[in-house]
Amino acid sequence: MSDYILIKDYNPAYRYWIRAYLKQKKIMGEREYSWKEAQQISMDMSARGVDDVSFRDYFWSWRDHPEHPPDYFDLLRKALPISKDGKPDLAALAQLDLEARKRGQRVIFTIEDAAKDFHHFYDQFLTKPLARDLDVGTEGKMLMRYFEYEELAKLPDSRFHNQAKIGEESRHIAVELLQWLRTITLEKILDDIAQTIAQHYDRGLASANSEHSYNFKSKYVEVSAHRVPGSEKLVTTFLTPVRGYGVVKEGYAGVHFPLYYVEKSEL
Repeated sequence: MSDYILIKDYNPAYRYWIRAYLKQKKIMGEREYSWKEAQQISMDMSARGVDDVSFRDYFWSWRDHPEHPPDYFDLLRKALPISKDGKPDLAALAQLDLEARKRGQRVIFTIEDAAKDFHHFYDQFLTKPLARDLDVGTEGKMLMRYFEYEELAKLPDSRFHNQAKIGEESRHIAVELLQWLRTITLEKILDDIAQTIAQHYDRGLASANSEHSYNFKSKYVEVSAHRVPGSEKLVTTFLTPVRGYGVVKEGYAGVHFPLYYVEKSEL
């Protein structure tokens, strides 16, 4: 699996270069800014009839999670020449990674890193919250936010059963889900990532087209491949957990739901 490298979509390591880019454009300075301050800058620019696409993208990417700066890979790609032939330039990213490590950060990751990230996500956003909700007697309807298709398919048909019955069954399904979540280990996730990428990375590149993406869901992870708009050859491949997107607070999925770009290493 050393043939693959992973790049996080949301990564605070990017902030250094994104802010430096905005400083170079004389929009922001060196210090840390709050979202309210960025909002004021946007309002001042608008009042002066000034429009900067880079800052506009930066500001709008920040609005859904004001306490978390928009440290997104897409913004980094706009700030630095780190793309080559429409794809991430792995050599350029390797240089950024060396620089970031001096600050105790990373730009390039391995499947082992992703496995740790996914395990932490499952524990913090699914297992522990679901256990707390069951302990305090959260009603069945609220427990459904933890469910994916396989759990929802087990629910009684609302056309023939009342809410009390559906709520009772929801709790039963939630208890079974919690038991399954507690069996997840770091090693299981790592093995799943390794097998899934090995079996489906190339298939995704070959199958994704302008009309249909390629998606494969394994036990713990999902691989998806998407044709780059306007290109007949370029495909972007993502790796994410297979469940849990819906439990993240609205607007915060970009920050908390792990998403990695997957690339074959050329280094």
